[in-house]
Amino acid sequence: MIDGPLRKDTTFSQDLSAAALSKTVTFTRPRSLHEILINFDANVTETITITKNLAVGANYKTVLDEIDLVSEDKYTFRPQGKCDFQIGDGVTVACTNANGTGTAYGTIKVRETYQN
Repeated sequence: MIDGPLRKDTTFSQDLSAAALSKTVTFTRPRSLHEILINFDANVTETITITKNLAVGANYKTVLDEIDLVSEDKYTFRPQGKCDFQIGDGVTVACTNANGTGTAYGTIKVRETYQN
């Protein structure tokens, strides 16, 4: 697969005093994950989990990253290598709300991919 241009960002937000964050994006075209950015409006102590979901079913989920933030106001995930998604695959961004404070504002950046 050859990476093409960045596509339009997927953005999301969640008030962590109301509920935990869980945002899933399912791809309708082949894509490559470029990065996931989350900014908080306050320092938070929460757990963030990034999961790759394959279209073939729940048994094929893979945790790409899981991190415990301690008094942090931002988080960035960039895959260490190629992270390609086929049609029907998806990515889930989750953040706990154990402390019930702050709002998370996220961006998922992907590239279009082409067969070589």
